Amino acid sequence: MPTSTEPATRETPGPQETSTPQETSQRISPHDVVDMRPSRFDLTSGFFLTLILFLGVIVSLLFLLWTLHRWSSQSEIRHSPPVRTTFVDAGKSGSANDFDVPSEYEVQELTAPSVHESLIAATHAAGPTAASLEEIANRRENLGTSGHSGPVGAESHADASTGPGIIPRFERWQLNFAAPDRAAYAAQLDYFEMELGVLGGGIQGIDMASNLSTDPRAQRRDDTQNETRLYFMWTKPNRLSGFEHAMLEQAGIEFQGRIVVRFIPSSLENELAVVELKYAIQAGHESVADIAKTVFQSVSVADGFEFQVVDQRYR
Repeated sequence: MPTSTEPATRETPGPQETSTPQETSQRISPHDVVDMRPSRFDLTSGFFLTLILFLGVIVSLLFLLWTLHRWSSQSEIRHSPPVRTTFVDAGKSGSANDFDVPSEYEVQELTAPSVHESLIAATHAAGPTAASLEEIANRRENLGTSGHSGPVGAESHADASTGPGIIPRFERWQLNFAAPDRAAYAAQLDYFEMELGVLGGGIQGIDMASNLSTDPRAQRRDDTQNETRLYFMWTKPNRLSGFEHAMLEQAGIEFQGRIVVRFIPSSLENELAVVELKYAIQAGHESVADIAKTVFQSVSVADGFEFQVVDQRYR
């Protein structure tokens, strides 16, 4: 059988092709490049996770310390020895050896004074008090009432505003003045027709002074029972009381060791009552019984002076 043979051809390998890095980078598309750097989201997430982990560790440590401290406290209370109370019998003598015996000085301080010693101490204390009360009683014979204001002489004098639960005018009224000198103060007293009176000092009656701004004139009243005008006196010495002393000295009235008061006329008393009630009504109080204190102030107006309510307190 005839066969044909063909010569086998062998391909000789040619030289291998090589590529440069520039050519390789040109053949890779931009989508095939992977950026391995962390993003902002990764950085933020990592920060918060680290912070949460850190806070969790701190809270766990604090909880552990609190648990150990509580356990140790309960252990101390549980294992502490019980306290036993021991009662000491003082015996018939009433004292125990554990107590210090008080000294003689301490015994005198703690011992109650006897009745005789108490009477002696009360007698010594009542001596100055009796003298003061006697002086006040002598003054009340002339003034008719205690306090800084009130009617003189007639103890049965009835205040026009007196009634159940009403504070008398001489207790609830206070008159204030403001003057730079003696002449200005005397002008106010004369405008309101007030008179200065001097009482007590072992002298029976009342020495009066009027016309204070021009030529002070003295007048004496031996009968004080008919004097029912309200009067006011200063609670403590001040510049205005010094002006009054100068007026009395000019009128020739002795005032040393005596009581100086200011008498107000009945017409002024009625005007003050009207101003007081009007002020109270504006404040929502319809009755004088609600008033505990009314403070009047003398102020200058176009035609002279007038009293205005500057303060009013209620019960």
